[in-house]
Amino acid sequence: MSIGRWARWGWLATTLAMAIALLVMSWVSHRRTERAASILNRGQSEVLLETVRQYFRDTEPLVSEIRIDSLLAEQQAAGIRYIGVYLDDRSSDALQAVAEAGTSVGGPLAPFTPGLPSRLEPVDLDERVRAYGGMRLSVLDQLGQRTRRGGLVVLEFEPMVAQQLQAQATRTLVLAVVVTIIMMLASSFFWRLSVHSEANERRLEQQRRLSMLGEMSAVLAHEIRNPLASLKGNAQLLSERLPEGGAERRRADRVVQEAERLEALTSDLLDFARTGPIDIRPTDPAAALRSSVEEVGADDFTVSAHDVPATWPLDGARIRQALTNVLRNARQAAPGGPRPEAAVSIGNGHLIFSIRDHGPGIVSGDEERIFLPFYTTRTTGTGLGLAVAHRVAEMHNGTITARTHPEGGAEFRIELPAG
Repeated sequence: MSIGRWARWGWLATTLAMAIALLVMSWVSHRRTERAASILNRGQSEVLLETVRQYFRDTEPLVSEIRIDSLLAEQQAAGIRYIGVYLDDRSSDALQAVAEAGTSVGGPLAPFTPGLPSRLEPVDLDERVRAYGGMRLSVLDQLGQRTRRGGLVVLEFEPMVAQQLQAQATRTLVLAVVVTIIMMLASSFFWRLSVHSEANERRLEQQRRLSMLGEMSAVLAHEIRNPLASLKGNAQLLSERLPEGGAERRRADRVVQEAERLEALTSDLLDFARTGPIDIRPTDPAAALRSSVEEVGADDFTVSAHDVPATWPLDGARIRQALTNVLRNARQAAPGGPRPEAAVSIGNGHLIFSIRDHGPGIVSGDEERIFLPFYTTRTTGTGLGLAVAHRVAEMHNGTITARTHPEGGAEFRIELPAG
């Protein structure tokens, strides 16, 4: 694995760990805040209950609606929104309402036995808290005499401090989630940017090497072509003058054959080194495919060209050159076997040339390597045909790919955009 890839993975892992740590810490803080809010509510309820008890304890006034209303008005700022005072009616095992002030939103009272410790219950979606507390009340009996009775005070108050604390913790948690999402999106973006940048660097480096190789190939091809032509011509003249069937004639013919092979190599080198802008013109893609098939051998292929546009922006000469090279490769893959298939079609807004043979397919791992210059798996050939096809596809801002077809054989696809 390259240093750049290690760096990307390390940076991604660090970002992910920081995001998870931030999220976990915010969640733990939120849970702790909820527990702290519960403790605050308990403390606030005890303070408020004691305030009510003290109010009736100081002068032992009679419990009445007027006094309860007065007490509620005094404690509005503390968050009290409802005060209810009840007597324990032991004859009926029920709580008898004495006086109420404010509006209760908590519904029916929960069972409570005066004399027991006070307790809380959340009401109205946690916007209020109901507190129960026992106390001694000064009331009038049936004879009009003042008496002390056991009773119950019910308070409903807004836990303002706890609500503010919880709201702040919730905002912190939401902020942590948002920051985590932003960090992950930024990490993904920079990851893709890094991969794209590295791919561009590799592409530029490959183009630089190919350019240098092309220049060298062009120089070699030009330097070899003239003496090679002289060698081939003289060998042909010598072969014609020698009697057929003799050893000397066979040697001369061998020289001619090797000269022709070297001549083909120099032609491939010049094709590979060929530079300059491409000449894009409206071209009939079906005609380009058929012309390439005829050059290689029309009887050797099954051609399909249905439902394709009459014209497509192409450099016709270069496309025919690329198709010819791939078609030759397909014909050589399975000599004597089923005929290779050549087709042109439209897919996803691209013009697609597909060529499939019925040979052994492509060795796993060679799907990209076969497009490198001078790479070949055959004992004959220059290894430049597919490299030339790859360059032509790139000149058209397209791609050429190779794979082993699921039903056997190799399949090549040249995909070219409309512009």
